[in-house]
Amino acid sequence: MSRIFVSWELGANFGHLTRLIPIAVQLRQLGHELFFAVRDTEVAAALLEPQGFSFTQAPFWHGHACLSAQPINYAELLIAEGYCQQDGLSGMLRSWLGLFQLFQPDVVVADYSPTALLAARIAKIPAVCIDNGFGLPPNIAPLPSIRAWESITEQRLQHAEETVLRSINSVCHAFGGPALECLVDLFNTEGAVLTTFAELDHYGSRNETEYAGPIFSNAGGQAVQWQGTHRRKILAYLRPSVPGIENLLKALAELDAEVICVVPGLKRLNRAIANRLRVYVNPVQLDNIISSADLVVSYAGSGMVCCALLAGVPLLLVPQNVEQYMFSCRVDELGAGLVMGTNRNEADFLGSLQQLLDEDRFRWAAKAFASQHSGFHPDQAVSSAVRVIETVLSHQ
Repeated sequence: MSRIFVSWELGANFGHLTRLIPIAVQLRQLGHELFFAVRDTEVAAALLEPQGFSFTQAPFWHGHACLSAQPINYAELLIAEGYCQQDGLSGMLRSWLGLFQLFQPDVVVADYSPTALLAARIAKIPAVCIDNGFGLPPNIAPLPSIRAWESITEQRLQHAEETVLRSINSVCHAFGGPALECLVDLFNTEGAVLTTFAELDHYGSRNETEYAGPIFSNAGGQAVQWQGTHRRKILAYLRPSVPGIENLLKALAELDAEVICVVPGLKRLNRAIANRLRVYVNPVQLDNIISSADLVVSYAGSGMVCCALLAGVPLLLVPQNVEQYMFSCRVDELGAGLVMGTNRNEADFLGSLQQLLDEDRFRWAAKAFASQHSGFHPDQAVSSAVRVIETVLSHQ
């Protein structure tokens, strides 16, 4: 059967491989051979190795770009990843092309992998984008702002795009590849799968776009149960890197509620807080607890957010980066949650938590979302992705 090269180039944590693995498993069952190039080999060792998939380190730029401010769009994100350093971009491309030469793929399946897509374009290998929205920008030139809450001029967006295009096209010319007319051409691949709901698309709902729905699993990890029946139940799924996490944990401990708090990688915890919260440092099974929760607290990982909304549970979102903040704003627009901004003292957290617990409108909005998508299961999105990939392969 066919050889499928799966790439994860940018981003962090478990979400990218959690999205890709069910697709890869189904493709392998159909007889295809797969190989992964990943951003984080430690995460890959935890998730891919038990599944028996081979992987290697994805090429990436080791330098540091000095931007005068936070990136305003995907073009400036690429500048931050070395796209305006000719040697840096050339080196990454050479590495991706070398991996392709070794594996000889029939198709490249790319999750947040712009340089892998560029290499596939140069090597004339068909590609399929798999993304939850942020890493697959809409078909607009110049690429839109990722900081809608700031006043960013069209001229600045255009300047960022032209700067990156010049660098990309210069390197493409050196490699004998076709030039890009605009940056979004990079994502106009033979296939694309948006693994989210239209209402939760980071950039807003796109016309003439089919949404496969999210891919996530809530069955893995340690089995836990709620202990009481009378108090409110709060499930918090966080990371130690969340800004303000100590104040958030203090606020959760102040509530008259039963709190299950999952913080993978947490090293230490104040004893007084630990006595008030049930804290787990490894993943837990969500199936048995999320549907009866009154509130979910999350750093806005897409899988956890979708799991909560499909269960009709409102959210307090504490994003760590611009991607998570954009995603959180979609939940806020639905009326199904609140987003914490930069003010993250204990009182701010306590006020937001209490508001979400006291005001029924948040639960009503979450339940309306769950009702609208009541027939959805992540397996449907997996099957959609597999169909797209096999369709692309069939045209070779």
